[in-house]
Amino acid sequence: MKKLLAALALVSLGATPVMGQAISEYTQYDLDADCNLIDRAPDNEGEWADFVCTGHAGYPFVLRSSDGRDSVTYGFATESGMATFAPFNYAHDTVEWRVRIDRNTERPVAAIQRWFIADAMGDWTRQLLVVSKVGQPDGGGACAMAYVAATEGANERARRLADELVDGFECGSTAPTVEDGVRDIVGER
Repeated sequence: MKKLLAALALVSLGATPVMGQAISEYTQYDLDADCNLIDRAPDNEGEWADFVCTGHAGYPFVLRSSDGRDSVTYGFATESGMATFAPFNYAHDTVEWRVRIDRNTERPVAAIQRWFIADAMGDWTRQLLVVSKVGQPDGGGACAMAYVAATEGANERARRLADELVDGFECGSTAPTVEDGVRDIVGER
């Protein structure tokens, strides 16, 4: 009887992701149609606006657009989780969420988003993927954990980094991983 119960337990584990194992889910957004304006610069005091958008499983993300540069904070966080890049930039409208499932509850733990970076002439010639920790309702920070060069295999590398880094990553004290191909964009973080 014990052998039968052990075999049934192993079979049932194979049918669903093991706790801690992440899967990918995707959301796409149109800033004007799908996001709510939460604040903007008063007249004659700069050019910035903050939007809150719905991500996966009810997790929000906040996008700040300021002087031709974006930054995004994913999940439940009280402070901005990602600094922007020095060159003009913008975030792609698709977010890949690395999601853990525990007792049929989906919990996004990391987000991966493609960024477009302008060169000195203002042409959108560079891309990278930003891997971010998602802030949780019960606490924990939201911040960038890795910057991945948008070369062959980038999506797979970004997923691997998200899964490997998220549990031990402490926003504010752990340094993000920066691939060689994007060090000039990311600078010192």
